Amino acid sequence: MKKKKISKLFFAIYTFLLSLTLVLSTNAIFYNPLNAAVDFDKEERAFIDEINDYRNSKGKKDLKISTKLSKAALAMAEDMADHPDVINHEHLDSAGRTPAQRAAIYGYTDGVGENLAAGYETNDKVFKAWKGSAEHDTNMLDNDYKVMGVALVTTSDDYKWYWVNVFGDTEHDSDLVDKSDYLPMIKVRVTVVDSNGKAIKKAKITVLNKNKHKITGGKANTKGKKSFNIAPRDEIYIRGAATGYDNYTKRVKPGDKDDLSVKVWLEKN
Repeated sequence: MKKKKISKLFFAIYTFLLSLTLVLSTNAIFYNPLNAAVDFDKEERAFIDEINDYRNSKGKKDLKISTKLSKAALAMAEDMADHPDVINHEHLDSAGRTPAQRAAIYGYTDGVGENLAAGYETNDKVFKAWKGSAEHDTNMLDNDYKVMGVALVTTSDDYKWYWVNVFGDTEHDSDLVDKSDYLPMIKVRVTVVDSNGKAIKKAKITVLNKNKHKITGGKANTKGKKSFNIAPRDEIYIRGAATGYDNYTKRVKPGDKDDLSVKVWLEKN
């Protein structure tokens, strides 16, 4: 009888470990960081917009955004942040790899160029620095380049801000980032007031997409105000809520504006 119980326990443990092994193996097969999506923050989006505006002003076409080159740019920016002492004019990373070799790791095997910078806090500052350098400026305006990747890594040490801009001479449809994912962010300034126009302190504000799903949110300050940066959308909803007041949701259509002021009025319940 005792032997039978041990047998069942062994079988249960064996089955669990086998299941765990299968799960881990499946994840290893289907999850590949090289296939992960790219996500651009406010500064990166603004830089993409600025460099393409610059190209347009010189009669040149926009550079489309490459997923593979953006991942290569991020990898180099992270390497610079981790090894600031080895940043060099030869564009070699800490493992001695060239821009082309780094791009190839992420599946981009066509011709590339690269701009590097450290210590520039904003997109405007790094753009002006590169524009003022003949070599970097040539990369930004080169007619041979069709796509690019952009990355900014921020740390609290050394140079703090590490920028990488990688350029590619061949466009691949399957590699392109959708334009809506890198357009400049929209600033939404929300003020919550009562029926008399008086600010409601610490009101809860929620920003929703057109399907009424939450994008972001937060509490208003003592003046009833709160600002948000969100990705471009043709329609959003702003919901205000506060103790002692009825919730109210306001529909907003940004249009071409990238800086919106929205006032939400709440009635006492």
